[in-house]
Amino acid sequence: MLAFLQKISGGILKFEKMVLIFLAAAVTGLILLNVVTRSVDFALYWVDELAIYSMIWMVLIGASMIVRLRKGIAVTILEEMLSQKMKNRMALVVDFVVFAFALVLLWMCYLWYDPVTLVSVGFDLAEFSADSFNFIYEEPTNTLGIPKFWIWLIVPVISLTMALHALVNFLERLFHKPTTAPEII
Repeated sequence: MLAFLQKISGGILKFEKMVLIFLAAAVTGLILLNVVTRSVDFALYWVDELAIYSMIWMVLIGASMIVRLRKGIAVTILEEMLSQKMKNRMALVVDFVVFAFALVLLWMCYLWYDPVTLVSVGFDLAEFSADSFNFIYEEPTNTLGIPKFWIWLIVPVISLTMALHALVNFLERLFHKPTTAPEII
């Protein structure tokens, strides 16, 4: 089972890397386009918004990758004072807490998107908003004009990938298996 999860996590990690590279190139291109259009007095305001959303997606995807690669920022002053046995236990607790955080975030996304209510009102967005006072499906972006829920969909997706990565990390540490995460950065 662990080998299967490691394989899935590795595949997701590779895909995340490709998406991250694409988004970095897109942000660079969008910023350059913004500079050029503003210099000729023909500003495209949607470019700013798209660049911002691309950067947000980059941060969230990068966070998921960092969980799997165990490359997050850490304060190690306490860890340096512990025995190796206690360091291992603390690392196991940290892996579990990251997994629990990802699950809580996934649950909160489920509550936020509220698919049960959406289905129960027959996908009628006005009725959904009236019943739940949740306007997630109706609020458009400022300049792109698309519903923001499409942009925000990255949060539940990343919650799911982060939960998988954290679970694999936890199980690897629990069963003393070496990590299979490739050095991709």
